[in-house]
Amino acid sequence: MELKFKKLTLYRNVKIITYNLFHSMVFRIFAVCFVVLFIFSTAILYIEQGYTRIVTSHGQQEVLQSNINSIEDSIWWAIVTSTTVGYGDKYPISRLGRIIGILTMFFGMALVGVITGNIASTLVEKQLKEDRGLKPVKIKNHYVICGWKKDMAMVLSSIAMRKEDFAGYDVVLVCMAESEQIENLKSNILFSNIHYVYGDHIDEHVLNRANIRYARKVLVLADELGKSGQDADSRTVMSVMSIKAISKSVYVCAEIIDQKYERYLRLSGCDEVILTHNYSKNIIADVFAKSGLAHVIGELIDVSTPVSLTTEDIPAHFINKPYSGLIEYFANKNKILIGLLENTGNFYERKRLALQEAQKTPDISKLVDNLRIVKTMIPNYPVLNPDKNYIIKNFSKAVLIEGSSANV
Repeated sequence: MELKFKKLTLYRNVKIITYNLFHSMVFRIFAVCFVVLFIFSTAILYIEQGYTRIVTSHGQQEVLQSNINSIEDSIWWAIVTSTTVGYGDKYPISRLGRIIGILTMFFGMALVGVITGNIASTLVEKQLKEDRGLKPVKIKNHYVICGWKKDMAMVLSSIAMRKEDFAGYDVVLVCMAESEQIENLKSNILFSNIHYVYGDHIDEHVLNRANIRYARKVLVLADELGKSGQDADSRTVMSVMSIKAISKSVYVCAEIIDQKYERYLRLSGCDEVILTHNYSKNIIADVFAKSGLAHVIGELIDVSTPVSLTTEDIPAHFINKPYSGLIEYFANKNKILIGLLENTGNFYERKRLALQEAQKTPDISKLVDNLRIVKTMIPNYPVLNPDKNYIIKNFSKAVLIEGSSANV
């Protein structure tokens, strides 16, 4: 039964490929060329084979003998006459043969025009598709940004300043922005190589055109293309759900305006949530309560300053060791350790590994406790300023302040 199913599948695939081939423009052109050249070569062979002609020149007679005497000769003559003007090794000597030769030459010129036109049309269509964002992206291990901001150029500039290996060609922008907006963005030489995919980023077909399955990281922005805050957040949740339906392993960060949507993002498997509205409210409250904090926070998050708040991988020999050793390690590198970020990387993979570990115990009560812990796991969970004896867990990163703004 299985073998029969495989044979039917193979037969169906061959049938589809054959159908597409026979209905392609290239195949039709070559089919017409083959038929016409075969007719010309057959006609010239019929007329010229064994043909002799007496030519009188300066009172002397010369007998011309046809040199097209086989099907190979006629096919060769038809091909070189239609593609060039012939090499002169094979040529017709009869009047009717020369008329067929002229027709073959005109056919060759028309053929070159058709082929050139089709090539130019294909290239233009390809470029138009790319400009309109309708061409599928073939690159892998790339970064995808879904959504549009009014200050998109500033957003990308900030990313480029923080991301040292920013090249543009490994970034795919998925949105429904107008072509003029994309052209204005690409006028900046830094973003000229960015790939653009037009469409709604909640649509799986559009995401597949961005090759989302093989993306390294996806950023879903709170879209500002005429959307209200609530509508933008709803679309962000739907977009994350669509992305995770295509690939659970891709790392997704999502921006939302209202915190009430955070729970839905967590349930969708979002790895990192950006609460822009909450950040601004909390900063205002802190600045009002404690003077001077605005300058401190601004210095830490401003991409143009030498001081930055960042994360860094923890060397393997510090895992399952006290936090105090890590403080000393980074202090020797002139970096200030302020905490840890736990459950980093792909959260789907983290939960799967944690579930495997939790099931290793034979004690039922302990198993239940372990499963409860796995269920409450939070991706990229911050543990700031922990006790020095705190044990560093696997898949953690160090949260650091690096650089210095002091004037020397």
